Amino acid sequence: MSLLTLDALVWVRGVHFAATLWAAGTVCFLVLVADPPALRRRLTGMAWAALILTVLSGAVWLAVIAASILDVPVAGIFENGGLWTVLADTRFGQVASLRLGLAAALGLLLALDRYRGLQLATAAALAGLIALVGHAGATAGPVGWLHMASDIVHVLAAAAWLGGLPALAMVLTGPPDDAARATARFSVLGIIAVAALLGSGVVNSWQLLSGPDDLLTNSYGRVLSIKMALFAAMVAVAAVNRFFLTSRLPATARTLRRNTLIETGFGLSAVMLAGLLGTMIPGGHVHTNAAAPQSEAAYVHIHTDAVMADVTIDPGQSRKNTATIRLLREDFSEYPASDVKFSIEPRDGGVPPLELAATQAPDGTWRVENLNISRAGVWILRLTIGATSGAPVTVDAPIVITQCSNECS
Repeated sequence: MSLLTLDALVWVRGVHFAATLWAAGTVCFLVLVADPPALRRRLTGMAWAALILTVLSGAVWLAVIAASILDVPVAGIFENGGLWTVLADTRFGQVASLRLGLAAALGLLLALDRYRGLQLATAAALAGLIALVGHAGATAGPVGWLHMASDIVHVLAAAAWLGGLPALAMVLTGPPDDAARATARFSVLGIIAVAALLGSGVVNSWQLLSGPDDLLTNSYGRVLSIKMALFAAMVAVAAVNRFFLTSRLPATARTLRRNTLIETGFGLSAVMLAGLLGTMIPGGHVHTNAAAPQSEAAYVHIHTDAVMADVTIDPGQSRKNTATIRLLREDFSEYPASDVKFSIEPRDGGVPPLELAATQAPDGTWRVENLNISRAGVWILRLTIGATSGAPVTVDAPIVITQCSNECS
C-alpha cells in the first residue's frame, strides 16, 4: 500500500471512529440524560448529522480496504464484482454490511422518535461492532474472546463519554435548569465510562504490547503513549468540571462549556490516533528471533499491508522439518491464495536456498513437508503468494533455527 493510501486509510479510520462515537454517544445522551422535548429535538438533529457522517466515512473506508484487498485503484473496485466479493467473503465486508444495516435501522428509529431502549441498543451495536475488525481479531482462543470483549467495552465507554460531549456542550447553551440536570446525570455516566475505559485499556495494552518498554521503544507504543496522555488530559479536565464547576451552575455554565469543548478536542485527537494505531503493528505481534528452546518450534509472524503470514517450522532445528503457513488478510479473514512458494536460505549465505511448493491442507493452512535444514542459525524465509486476483505478493522475514541435539534423528 502506498504512503498516500496509508495516509488516506488513517484519516478515514479516524473520521469514521469519531463519527460513530458521536452518533452513538448522542443517542446515549438522548436516552439516558436529556429530558425536555425541545432539547430532544435539537439532539435528534445532531444524532442525524453524526449518523450521516458515519455512513459516508464508512463507505470511504470500505472503498479503501476493498482497493487494497483487490490490489486495484479505488475506482476499480466495482469491476468484475470485486466490491461484492469483499462484502461477501471478508470479515471486514460482512461487518461493514451489518453496520450499514444498523445505521439505517437507527435512522428509522430516530425518525419515529420512539422505542428509546431499542435506539440505545442499536447505537451500541453500531459502535461495538468496530471491535470485530481491529487488532482484537488477531488473537485466538479464550484470550482472544477476552480481548474482543474488552475492545467492545472500550468502544462503548468512549461513545458514552467522548461521544456525548458535543451534546453536553449544546445543552449548556440552553435553559440553566435543564443544563444543571443534564450535567449532573452526564457526570455519573462519565465516571462509569472512565472506569470502563481504564480497565479495558489495561486489558488491551496487555494483549497488544510485549511489555511496558514498548511504550518508549517502538512506534506503536510511542503513539499509544501519546493517546494515553490525551486520555489523562481528558480526565483532568473532566475532574475540574465535576468537582469545581458542576456544583456551581448556572454561574459556571460558560466556563463549563468551554472546558467541555477542550475535553472534546483532546478526545478527538485520541480517536484520530486510534485510527493510526489500527494500521500499525503492535509490539505484541512482533516476534523476536531469539533462539527458542529446542523443544519449541521456530515461529515468525509477518505483517504487511497486503497479507499477514504466521509461519511455524517444526521442530525448528537443523534436521528434517515441517513448515505450516497460515495466511490472513488485514481484517484477519483467510487470504485467498492460489499457490504458495516457500524459500529459505541462511542469512550469511554459504548454502543454496531451499525452494519448495507448499500444499494446502483441509484446514486452510499451507504445508511444506520434508524441509531438510542443514544447519543452525538465522535464516531468511521468503513466501511468494499467488493471489486469486491481482499480482503475486512476496513477503520475507528472518527466523532462527536451533542446533539439532545429539538425540535427534
